[in-house]
Amino acid sequence: MCENFDRSKRVWSNDEYESVEHRVMVNSEKERYSYPFFLLPALSTVVEPLEELTNEQNPAKYRAYNWGEFISNRNQSNYQKQKVENLQISDFKISE
Repeated sequence: MCENFDRSKRVWSNDEYESVEHRVMVNSEKERYSYPFFLLPALSTVVEPLEELTNEQNPAKYRAYNWGEFISNRNQSNYQKQKVENLQISDFKISE
């Protein structure tokens, strides 16, 4: 079993957990079955570092953003050559 943390968990954890690139190696001798599950926040969710993981020594590393607006923008811009900015989680990173 492989669990891929989506990028919003990186923000919630204030960089404690990092999302990984999902890669699959093909085995031509054995069949492989996958059962993906996608759990997403409600569209009204405000994604920001959790209070419990931030303090004076470890301040928030990301600005808060609305999940619905973020995913809507991503869906409009992903894999298409449109004049829509392809918004990334790193766009919410606070400069150090």
